[in-house]
Amino acid sequence: MQILELSPSERIRSRKVFAFFSVFNSASFLLLTGNIITLYLLRLGASATIIGTVSSFTYVSFFFIFFGRNIVDRAGVCRLFCCCWTLRYILVIPMVFSPILVLKGMPGAGFGLIIAGSLSFQIVRGIGMVSNSPIIGDVSDGRDRGDYLSIIQILNQGASIVSGLCIAFFLSSDTTPLSRYSMLILAGIVFGLIGSLSLFRMPRHTGSVQSQATENFFSSAKRAFAEKSFRLFMLMFFLIMFSAGMGRPFIIVYAADVYGLGDNLTMYLSAIGYLGAMLMGFIAKVLLDRLGSKPILVFFTGTFLLGIVFFIIGPDFRHAWEDFLFLTFGFLIFNLGSFGQENAAQAYFYSAVEPRDQMNWGILYFFIYGLGGALGSFAGGLFLDILKHFGFSLMSAHRIFFLLLFVFTLINIVGLYKIKGYGLYSVRSALNMLFSARDLRAIILTNRLERSRSFEDERRVIREMRTASSEVSAAGLLLRLSSPSFMIRNEALHALESHTADTKIVNALISEVRHHEYTTARTAARILGMKEAHGAVGALREALKSGDYLLCAESMVALARLRDRQSIRRIELIIRSTPNPLLIIFGAEALRIYGDMDSLAVLMEILEKPNLARDIQNQVILSVAGVLGMDEWFYPFFSVYGEDPRTGLLHLLDAPAQRGSDSTDRGAEISAMRKTLYPAWNNAEASRPIISRMIGLASFPPGKADFMRHIFLKALENKTMDRPELRFLLAAVCIRYESLENG
Repeated sequence: MQILELSPSERIRSRKVFAFFSVFNSASFLLLTGNIITLYLLRLGASATIIGTVSSFTYVSFFFIFFGRNIVDRAGVCRLFCCCWTLRYILVIPMVFSPILVLKGMPGAGFGLIIAGSLSFQIVRGIGMVSNSPIIGDVSDGRDRGDYLSIIQILNQGASIVSGLCIAFFLSSDTTPLSRYSMLILAGIVFGLIGSLSLFRMPRHTGSVQSQATENFFSSAKRAFAEKSFRLFMLMFFLIMFSAGMGRPFIIVYAADVYGLGDNLTMYLSAIGYLGAMLMGFIAKVLLDRLGSKPILVFFTGTFLLGIVFFIIGPDFRHAWEDFLFLTFGFLIFNLGSFGQENAAQAYFYSAVEPRDQMNWGILYFFIYGLGGALGSFAGGLFLDILKHFGFSLMSAHRIFFLLLFVFTLINIVGLYKIKGYGLYSVRSALNMLFSARDLRAIILTNRLERSRSFEDERRVIREMRTASSEVSAAGLLLRLSSPSFMIRNEALHALESHTADTKIVNALISEVRHHEYTTARTAARILGMKEAHGAVGALREALKSGDYLLCAESMVALARLRDRQSIRRIELIIRSTPNPLLIIFGAEALRIYGDMDSLAVLMEILEKPNLARDIQNQVILSVAGVLGMDEWFYPFFSVYGEDPRTGLLHLLDAPAQRGSDSTDRGAEISAMRKTLYPAWNNAEASRPIISRMIGLASFPPGKADFMRHIFLKALENKTMDRPELRFLLAAVCIRYESLENG
């Protein structure tokens, strides 16, 4: 048989169909197997053990998945799923007549129809469940798997909320006629048939690739449990489902028995509980794909633990509205954590299992799901009945019950820390992000970036991410470096400037330098220098030979920031020989950062060039000041001089007196000479001897004095001295070094 993968258009169509199915299926499931059945059984006077037994049918269904495994290859994955889901709603039709039989004085027959209908419903569901993992795995395949699974959860819980509110309104009082339960069950059957029949619109080969196993089930199961990480996950998952099965049915019993709430108020609480599950969907939708399934699984298990605390405390406020408000928070948080665990565990399963194993290992997954839930439901009901039998009050019995559930969950949290992680972050790092406003904003922006479908949308979100520095946003930005668009890559690089440069970022930037000449390489080179990424020295040295002069320019400055002294002579050679103004400016800036006195000769040589543009001249002058270590002192004077030469010169010539530096004979003589420099300033020939004398008197650093006097006096002999900015520089140098004290 030829196995076909879903095409992108088929996957989109399948997702839409499955989402439609999920809405009606969830509404139906609540009406036929949810809390309404628990309330109905309570109305009939059923014990906790019977309620727990019927509730366990939901989980017992997974035991019948083995029957489905034997026929799925012949029937087809999608076809089996569609047929079983349709058949189960047909088999449950006799449940409609249960309330009618009870009203006619045949409660045993009524009980029997509920039990038989519920069991047959779940048996057929279990047979079809073998197709669930391959279909969901195929439909949700892609980088947005967690996002899609969370959307399905949101739709499921939204449908459950609406159904729960309708049920609560329909069951308006404790004296609601039992016949209304028949109407609700009938509505559940109709909704279920609408949803299941829509499944036939899915492509017939949906899930077929994921269902192809190269070995039989038992060999596959043996291999699965041979993996320590998967075995540990299955154990933790068993505890999760045991706790869920033990807790979910009996928070309804808790509200009805302990606080005496009627059917309608209890159903309102149930709807609020589904609101918590829906809120979980929104949280998981934002976080699951970004932080990984393991940290989110730990987070939701902790939330579940907090929800249990509400039922352990269980105060009696003596006012109905206060009791209801307290239970509202309890139901909300309990369900948020409980359903969150299931959602995150499902995402973890798909992350941990290869597509070829999703059929067989999915059977194991659902078997554990069913075993844990069934045992939890049955054990929970039995345990409550035992506590009541030994004389514990309703409140005390339930407190002990939930305290035991608290212990199970606490053990589970400890075990979850030990399972293998498949995301980018550890549990601790991810939880820190969860409680960080900056990281949460980065996660939200990264999700928006993933959903962007246009060029401008991507650019807009990436720009916003410049102010959202986080490991999460960095990961999303690094993916954008593979964009075919220069503008997108450039925006992503600018956004990465605000991030701490870890190994991944540095490696990505080095790749940009090596492979993206003439586009984004120059931006990457600049960032590497700013981030002091010493591992990039090799790539930046190679970039000095590039025909991309912008890349070469940024690489010179970057190498200077990285203190790669082996590149100094190469940079000097470039700015000596190039006619490119930008290379001269960036090279001069690089030499300023290096601060090597030997580079003064090259910089002064540049200043002596005829027809030198003023912007280039000024940058080289500042670089000379930087090499001499006087740029911070010199820059304010030079800035004023550029605006008003007369005022700037006066400030410069007055600087020594303000600092009280005339402490040597040389210093005193230079200080006296400054008085003669001002009136002669506008005449280059007249000012030249004065500056020459000042250079001869200046106290330059030992070992470099002769070298510095030589290059400065050489500049005086050149006609470029007619440039007043250059004369201003030399005057400033003499004043700065007028005495050893100031030198």
